[in-house]
Amino acid sequence: MKKLGILGGMGPESTLLYYKEIAAEFKKKDKNGYFPALTIETVNMYEMLGYCKTQQYEDLANYLLQGIYNLEKAGVDFAVLASNTPHVVFDCLEEKANIPLLSIVEPTYQAVKAKRLQRVAWLGTGFTMEQPYFKRKFTENGVDVVVPNESERAFIDKIIAEELEFGIVNEISKNEIDKIIQRLISENSIEAVIMGCTELPLLYSKEELPVPAFDTLKFHIQGIIEFMFEE
Repeated sequence: MKKLGILGGMGPESTLLYYKEIAAEFKKKDKNGYFPALTIETVNMYEMLGYCKTQQYEDLANYLLQGIYNLEKAGVDFAVLASNTPHVVFDCLEEKANIPLLSIVEPTYQAVKAKRLQRVAWLGTGFTMEQPYFKRKFTENGVDVVVPNESERAFIDKIIAEELEFGIVNEISKNEIDKIIQRLISENSIEAVIMGCTELPLLYSKEELPVPAFDTLKFHIQGIIEFMFEE
């Protein structure tokens, strides 16, 4: 059985979700009902975000690589980044790491492809909504990716940074994001919403959206579990 390495702390809430969901899904699939072998290496969320905001991508990659190398020393067989945002340098990390890395974008794209959708909205941090990296896999394969307007992006980013990163679920904030989604449905004819921030689904744990929601964390975890059990 493969040992997993999680590069987390970006932020703590999503890292907790990864551990909880991976442990639960692994236990269901393991014939003995055991929990998985894994190691978590946490990095400083604010340092990571600082490199993103100043577009210091080489520094970002080098910073994250140190965490990945620490996981390698812990004997993991493969690793994941427990956040969407640092995936902006995923290709560089994948090239320099000595173990396989599993992307969060690929399994989400495959899920959208399976539904034959043509236009989706990407919600996440301001950074991920603006960066072409997160849309490339979709657009290169004929799927339009719509993002909120500038003021809406700033609002969503603020809610993620000041509330969801700390596990705070505010009904007023959720209602405003509901309005943004409804506008994207009405004005941009989106067919689904990609929850491109691992904390955003916290807002919708008890209800459904008017269009299908694709939780990047959920599909990432499915891919992780499948890889752990591959021969």
